Amino acid sequence: QGGNAKAIDNEAVVATGNACIVKGVGRYVVISSTATTRPKSLGYLFTNVYQNIMAEKDLEKDASQTSYSIIRPGGLEEPKLNAVLGPKSLELSQGDALAGIISRADLADVAVEAALSQSPALQNTSFELYYTDSAQPCEGRFKSLLQNREVTRIHGESYADLFNQ
Repeated sequence: QGGNAKAIDNEAVVATGNACIVKGVGRYVVISSTATTRPKSLGYLFTNVYQNIMAEKDLEKDASQTSYSIIRPGGLEEPKLNAVLGPKSLELSQGDALAGIISRADLADVAVEAALSQSPALQNTSFELYYTDSAQPCEGRFKSLLQNREVTRIHGESYADLFNQ
């Protein structure tokens, strides 16, 4: 039925996270957005709310049964270009310094693979996702990070390679 941003990006995510904990779901995968370190951005508000909710859960069994992975894709390609290029074309990074373009189809593949993965590297974490050849700094002040390779940029031949580095 839809709703406003607060109802969808906050209340619905929280309700789903709580349901995952109650039902013992192994991994809750959330697709968020870049710019999560910018306090006025929707991506920041959304990610911060969910991480705080997970941190508030004090039952050990909850923490051991449910983890989260927050995927922060770059810009989504137009549907007419919506091809699956696969893990060899993808790049993961953290720190909200780099972004790029990704197809909805590849984003969907990564979300499913992250949900099914047993990799400890994906537990209670977030990462940026985009095509390697589209990588760019989120803001001008990050240009040197890209040029000097100061941000870890993860690549792999398979999803297992990407998720286990």
